[in-house]
Amino acid sequence: MDQQFIPTAKPTLEDVRQRFEQWRESRKHRTPIPESLWEGAVALCADHSICKISRLLRLDYNALKRRVCYSHPESLPKFVTSSAFVELDLKASLPEAECLVEMEDKEGAKVKMHIKGRVCFDPLEFMKAFLGSGR
Repeated sequence: MDQQFIPTAKPTLEDVRQRFEQWRESRKHRTPIPESLWEGAVALCADHSICKISRLLRLDYNALKRRVCYSHPESLPKFVTSSAFVELDLKASLPEAECLVEMEDKEGAKVKMHIKGRVCFDPLEFMKAFLGSGR
């Protein structure tokens, strides 16, 4: 039986769940979900979380999320839809710090650094270079 879903003003969770179950019982193996069922699932996401709907209807979370985003682009954060370039001065936002780094490799070579103020390099990269130098 091929039932067509005619969207109502506001489908209920139970209505959409039942339609998915009926479709799953009658579908041929590996046929894609009809658009009308997807539309019902997307409509439910206006009042419920995508996670809840994807679990209840046994849908792929990411597939449902994409459909929700495409059907309601105004709900996307502005930075996602904007293509404007924004320059950030990260050096000005770095906090003052004090750091003491002591390292010793297998051969006994040692390095000791005391850094005070804004850190302008990555201590982890320095450590990798020192320990991996292969003298």
